[in-house]
Amino acid sequence: MTMLGIDGGGSKTTFLLVDDEDRELARFDTGPSNYISVGRDRSIQAIAEGVGKLPSKPDQVCGGFAGAGRPEGRRHYEEALGTLLPDSRVNVESDAFIAYIGAIGIRPGLLLIAGTGSIVIGRRENGTMFRSGGWGPQFGDEGSGYWIGREAVRAALRSLDSGSHKQFRQRVTDTLGLESITHTPAAWAEGRIGATDIAALVPAVMDFYPHEPARAILGEAAGHLRVMAQRAVMRMGGDAPHTAATGGVATHPLMQDLIAIPFEPAIDTPERGAVLWARKTVASP
Repeated sequence: MTMLGIDGGGSKTTFLLVDDEDRELARFDTGPSNYISVGRDRSIQAIAEGVGKLPSKPDQVCGGFAGAGRPEGRRHYEEALGTLLPDSRVNVESDAFIAYIGAIGIRPGLLLIAGTGSIVIGRRENGTMFRSGGWGPQFGDEGSGYWIGREAVRAALRSLDSGSHKQFRQRVTDTLGLESITHTPAAWAEGRIGATDIAALVPAVMDFYPHEPARAILGEAAGHLRVMAQRAVMRMGGDAPHTAATGGVATHPLMQDLIAIPFEPAIDTPERGAVLWARKTVASP
């Protein structure tokens, strides 16, 4: 029996195919599959591209996708995988859930995820799961890559009025590939830049630290992530046996210093967590 684990997020979609003895048969990335940020068509395109690259069709599939925590999102991914892999047994979870299983395993604890988006996933002793944050780029995802990038654009636009932070403004403009920072609103409205492009500003902001406005932006982002984690600990009853972090923002050394929470290293990757959960699903009666 072959098992396919999929980690579908706002920046990329990772596929991992293994056999009965957990030997890796294929591992590769395609484009983003978060239908909320890139749309349903691009989401399906990224999944279809990955399925087309597989050396063989899997018997069991566990896909963890951004947006699958919502009923309409789960239906979207179930329909896409069901159409592309009609002979496979398909299980769809949120990308945060498989990230937790990959990082901590089937044990109680907390996982802070901060990449393009942000969320904290908790698992209690009795096996129940809960979330803190993760409400998407429009209404949540504080401290995430998208949040940091959006604040960088806002700071760059505000700097036009004061005439300050010229180098920072130019760095943001160049990274977005625009002639002027004033073109950003129109480029967003016309679809020439999207959430992934905004999140891709994070390295430029981190490179600018500790100078302003990068210092203020990253300090506030770290504060948001710290509060999310602290609230989750309270929901655990004041103690989390295991606490880990994943995602390009949460695992960056600078951000870990600013968040100031001791994190355990993640055991494995989200796609490996998807495979582990697929095995547990098969083993369950």
